Amino acid sequence: MFADLDATVRDLLIQHVPLDPNEVEIAFDTPDREWSNRLTRPTVNCFLFDVRENLKLRAVGWEVRRGPDNVAARQRAPLRIDASYQVTAWARAPEDEHRLLWRILAALVRHDPLPRDLLRGELLDQPGPVGTAVAQPDQMPANFADLWQGLENKVRPGLTYVVTLVLDPEILYRSPVVLHQPQIGLRQIAPETARADFELRGRVLDREQPGQGLAGAVVVLAENGARATTDAEGRFALPGTRRGPAGITVLAAGRPEVRVSATFPGEGWEIEL
Repeated sequence: MFADLDATVRDLLIQHVPLDPNEVEIAFDTPDREWSNRLTRPTVNCFLFDVRENLKLRAVGWEVRRGPDNVAARQRAPLRIDASYQVTAWARAPEDEHRLLWRILAALVRHDPLPRDLLRGELLDQPGPVGTAVAQPDQMPANFADLWQGLENKVRPGLTYVVTLVLDPEILYRSPVVLHQPQIGLRQIAPETARADFELRGRVLDREQPGQGLAGAVVVLAENGARATTDAEGRFALPGTRRGPAGITVLAAGRPEVRVSATFPGEGWEIEL
């Protein structure tokens, strides 16, 4: 559910702020010092920092439900769960951060509840509209300084965005949890004359269509900010890549961000994501 909520929030920001994923990165990572030191371009961070029951919306008593065999049974009423994000903007210039935050605030305020056409995955199964609240005093972290101290980072301006979900305690999930594990396939091709850098080539595949390339995805090399857009077959090329560890970020509209890393000893390697 939370992964689907992340994807929904990402699409809302892209479509209604609007944000161009080629220019502004949208991340859901923990914004600690190590993360912020790796940033190479303007970034909006949506950190899911708190999940708790909304006691104001707690139903009193039990619900009576009638099954297909016409037998009635008492069951606990669904719970209302608040998922709270701390939304921050990261850029070199403070005025750019403030401009981003204001546009984000306006977009989030306009879309309560979340539009159904933006809902992803299990959010479509919610029994009613998915309500939100933004920048409400009673939903903000009790102490911003403690939050940022725990992240070992400097205090930054941000806004709290709360999405209220319905959790039915009577629903049993029997299928196993599937965790996404980015896989990197490397194969050696014919080496050429060695030099200080090389061209990193690869392909981005569409998980929804196995074996098919994903066109229009943006591939960013963290070390120098170089980027390339995949062609119709999902292929990309990043010239000027240095030997050694390389961090790569793949961005595509409506898809979760993927980050991978590998060590490249020199020219003559092809990477497939």
